[in-house]
Amino acid sequence: MDRMLRNKKTILLFLLPSLIIFTATVVIPILWSGYYSLYNWNGIGEMKFVGLDNFKAILKDRHFSNAFSNNLIYLLINLCGQLGIALLLALLLSHLPHGNSFFKTIYFAPAILSGVAVCQAFKNFYSLDPPGLFNLLLQTIGLGDLQRVWLGNIDTALGSVALIECYKNMGIYLVIIYAGLLSIPTSVIESAKLDGATGFRMFWYIKIPYLKNVLAAALIMAVNGLLKAFDIPYITTYGGPGNATELVATYMYKTAFSSAKYGYGSAIAVVIAIECIVFVSVLQFILKRHQD
Repeated sequence: MDRMLRNKKTILLFLLPSLIIFTATVVIPILWSGYYSLYNWNGIGEMKFVGLDNFKAILKDRHFSNAFSNNLIYLLINLCGQLGIALLLALLLSHLPHGNSFFKTIYFAPAILSGVAVCQAFKNFYSLDPPGLFNLLLQTIGLGDLQRVWLGNIDTALGSVALIECYKNMGIYLVIIYAGLLSIPTSVIESAKLDGATGFRMFWYIKIPYLKNVLAAALIMAVNGLLKAFDIPYITTYGGPGNATELVATYMYKTAFSSAKYGYGSAIAVVIAIECIVFVSVLQFILKRHQD
């Protein structure tokens, strides 16, 4: 096995199928988007070369600025929700003597469900007329004054949609973090207990250092995915009410395919790609510097 891993040709052979698929589905579409972004084109007529004018227009586009701000808020809510809750649940599961496989399955199940099904369920959950589960719960505990159309209110729509994203994808990071907890040597845990480390001290000084790489990988995955978030906001609210839940990806889609501005939409797609690369690169630099 070690001999195979030292053979660069063998490694390349195993990586080749993934590289081909990645190039065909990611690299080439980004390059095509970069090409189209230099043109003013409606998808049918003649393509008119405009150079960097589409990118200059993005800098002055208040709708894009609003979508970018919403995206940052959406990112922060989901990082706290997905990674924070996943870490808490993983710690609780690691202390369960029996039944943790059952709970892992329950928590992971939303991640494999159809996004359309999850969004439709939450639309009913947030409904006011007829009252959905959430509004009924508020009424039951005496907080009926807080009932509202959660997805139709400008002040609550973005947070409500972000909660759906948290619910659907939190299980992925739960499994990753839980696997990281299981990889901590039991001898280290036992030694720490003998030295008097319990509760928060055990968590902060023993488990977190062992989870650094796992948490870093989960954080990078989450940031990269959330910067491109599209399906849940689009299905639940179509970017509304107004532009309250408009994210960069949904704005790009509507610009290109609803408004038939393929050149401008392609420029926004390129910005999304650059945005992801920059955010992830800065995050990796900060994490690496912190580890050093």
